[in-house]
Amino acid sequence: MFRTLTALALTGLLLCSCEPTQRTNPEAEKARAAARIKAQQEKAAADAEAARKAEEARKKAAEEAAARQAAAAKPAPAPDASSSILLVNSSLQNYNPMQPWEKENVRKVSALGVSLGNGMVLTTGNVVKAATYVELSLPDQSRTVPARVIRWDEDLNLALLGVLHESDASIISDRVALQTGDPMKQGDAAELAGLVDGLVPVKIPMQAESFEVDSIPQLQLRAARPIPAEHDSGAPVMKDGKLVGLSVGYNSESMLLTVVNAEMIQRFLAQQEGEAVPVLGLQFAKLSDPVFRRYLKLAPDSGGLYISKVLPGGSAESVGIRKGDVLMAVDDMPIDNVGRCKHPLYGTIDATAVLRGHKPVGAVLNLSISRGGQIQNFNMTLDRKVMDSRMFGVDKTGVQPRYVMWGGLLFQPLTETYLNHIRRASGGNIPLEFQKLVNDEDALRAEGITEVVALTAVVPTPATLGYDSVRFCRVEAVNGKAVKDFTHFVHLLDEPTENGLVELRLNKAPFRIYLDVNAVESANRILQEKGISPLRVVER
Repeated sequence: MFRTLTALALTGLLLCSCEPTQRTNPEAEKARAAARIKAQQEKAAADAEAARKAEEARKKAAEEAAARQAAAAKPAPAPDASSSILLVNSSLQNYNPMQPWEKENVRKVSALGVSLGNGMVLTTGNVVKAATYVELSLPDQSRTVPARVIRWDEDLNLALLGVLHESDASIISDRVALQTGDPMKQGDAAELAGLVDGLVPVKIPMQAESFEVDSIPQLQLRAARPIPAEHDSGAPVMKDGKLVGLSVGYNSESMLLTVVNAEMIQRFLAQQEGEAVPVLGLQFAKLSDPVFRRYLKLAPDSGGLYISKVLPGGSAESVGIRKGDVLMAVDDMPIDNVGRCKHPLYGTIDATAVLRGHKPVGAVLNLSISRGGQIQNFNMTLDRKVMDSRMFGVDKTGVQPRYVMWGGLLFQPLTETYLNHIRRASGGNIPLEFQKLVNDEDALRAEGITEVVALTAVVPTPATLGYDSVRFCRVEAVNGKAVKDFTHFVHLLDEPTENGLVELRLNKAPFRIYLDVNAVESANRILQEKGISPLRVVER
C-alpha cells in the first residue's frame, strides 16, 4: 500500500515537471512600456501647462493690482475749466441820487461765472450790483434759467449765485466744479480759460506781473495773446488745475488782465454773511516834507505815513491810535518814505491797500506807531464798525435813499454816495459848501451832530417862489432848533407852528427861508399827481 502511494506521488511530480512554461511577448511589453512613458510625458506636459497658466494668472493679477494702486496714487486729471463756465446776464437799475424817488435807466450787463459745485456759481460783483433780475445760461445759450444772489461783496467785487428754482439745479450740477488753489504772486504763470462764442474752448497763457490797488490789492496778468472781449469779467484763471483768479477787467492795449486773486476768493467763500474787507477808520498823508519829518522827530531816512484823521467808532480809535501818530509798519512790514511796504505775496505795494487787504474782518492786525519819536505797538481786531458811525455814510446799493420832498424842496442826508455822484457829474469837484462840511466833520460832531441834512434841489411850485436857486446847502435849524440828524430833521419839520410858517436856517445865502405849511401841502398834492411818490423815505 505504501509503495502504491509513493508511486502515485512520483507520477504526479513527473507530470507537473513536464507541463510547458508560459512565454513572455516582447512586443506587448514594449508597447506597454511606451504607453506608460507617454502617459507620464502627457501628465508632465499638463502639469507644466497648468503651472504656466497659473503663473500667467498670477502675473496678470499682480499687474492689475499694481495698475489699480498706481491709478489710486496718481492725481485725477485736471478739470477742463471751460466746462465749468456759465453765462451770467442781469438787469441793473439803481436809484438816482439826484432824484431819489425814481430809478435810473435799466442797464443790461453780462459776465462769465464758474461752477464751484454744491449749486453755487462764482462771478464778479459788478454783474449783480443793483440787479433787479439775474439769470444763468449755458455757454451756447441753449438753456437759460432765473438765478438768485446768495451773497456778494462790493469791496471784493465777487458774487455767489444759485438757481432761483430747485428744478433748474442741473444747469449748475452738470458743469465741472472747480476747486480754488494757492494765491498767485508776481512771476507766476497761469492760464485763462474760456469759450469763444460759447462753443470753442480757449486757453491763453498768462503771467503775473504786478498788483493794482483799488480798495484791495488786485493782480495784473499779462496775456500771451489778445483776450476775447467777453472774457474780461468772470473768466477763470487756472494754475495746476485749480482756480487761482477771476478776471474783473482787461486793457486791450497793454494786454493786462486785472484779476481777483485766489486769496480774496477764498476769503469771500469763507465768510457766511456781511463783508470781509475791514475798515480801520484812518486817513493818511505822505511824509515828503523834511521839515515836517523833523517836527515829528523822525529820522531823515525813515519811512512812515502821517495819520491825519482817526474816525470815531473804528477799530483804530478803540485801541488808542490818535491823529498826529505816524504809522511805521504793518505786521512787521516797514513802510518806506513814499508810503509803500513790501508784502510777502503782493510785493511792494501801497500800505493803505495792505491795511485793508492783508487780513479779513475778525483777524488781529499789528500796527507800529511812532508817537513823539517813541515806537508803540497796537494790536487791533479788524471790523467795519466805523461805517455805521460815519457822518457821511454810504447808501446801500439797490436800496432807495432817504429823502423828503416838501413843497418842492428836496432834502437828503449828505452821504459819501451822493458826494461821489456829484464828483463824477462835475469832473471831480463838489460844491464849496459841501466840501467845507466834510472838512469840518470834527467840529460838527463836537456840536452833537451825527448827520448832515442838505437842501439839494428845488422844484418850482407856488410854495418855493423866490427860492429857485437855493440848493447845495446845509439845513442847520428848523424853527430855531438845531438839526442833529435826518430823522430829527423830519420830526422838526412836522412840528406845528403857531403862525403856520416854517423857518429853515441854512449855511449860505439867503441863510433863512420861510415856507407856509398850507402852500406846502397844496404843492405836495401837485407833486404827487406829477408822479413823485412817496414824498418821503426816512427809514434806513
